[in-house]
Amino acid sequence: MSSQPPQPLGWSELFQPKHAGTDSLVPFLAVAQLLAAEATTVLEVGCGRGAAVDTSRSRPMGDFRAPGRHVIGIDVDAAGTENQVVDEFRQIETDGRWPIDDASVDLAVSDWTLEHVADPDAFVRELRRVLRPGGAFVARTVSRNSPLSWIARSVPDEKHASVLARFRHSRAARDVFPTTYRMNTDRDLARLFDADFEWAVAHRTGMRQYVLAWPWLARAIGAIEPHLPRSLQMALVVYARRRDDR
Repeated sequence: MSSQPPQPLGWSELFQPKHAGTDSLVPFLAVAQLLAAEATTVLEVGCGRGAAVDTSRSRPMGDFRAPGRHVIGIDVDAAGTENQVVDEFRQIETDGRWPIDDASVDLAVSDWTLEHVADPDAFVRELRRVLRPGGAFVARTVSRNSPLSWIARSVPDEKHASVLARFRHSRAARDVFPTTYRMNTDRDLARLFDADFEWAVAHRTGMRQYVLAWPWLARAIGAIEPHLPRSLQMALVVYARRRDDR
């Protein structure tokens, strides 16, 4: 019998009174996992090497694999071959076409990727192509209007890794990529999704996670950010479902 204490259930954010209703983690992962339960094929767009997934847990919270379900990860970076929570990795080649068959995906998920997309029109065309009619997309990204985005855009791309190292010590330089913020406002999303999708966006907080090294600042931001206008809150959680063409 193991002497290790059992792991606590769920996310800590669920049990923090003010945090539970405002942070992006719950509406992103909870909805994605709920939809994954109805899916046979799940596509993780921008899967990377899965560094943000806590694989020390017996069932990592960002793991969408399950019996009878196939999870495919795609990324422009070959580091996706190291991802331990996808069943299969396929690299996106220089032509930008996703290596996925038409109308073959039930659910696509994307976590902290949309802010890096240089050609959002091409991204959404590929998303529409690979999703089956009625298939869904769930994404979490940074709002272009948030103070975090303002700061990021003021820092040259080549310095992002060193700046982030001061705030998030666990973020490796190899996991830091240039940002564009071209599909990161409500207006951008409407232009991209209105024609072919039913969609909605939730605005959520998250800036305190970047200043945890300074507890007093984290407490202050945690208290203030939920009261900012929606457009200034850090995270966007995007839900979209491809319309049936018939």
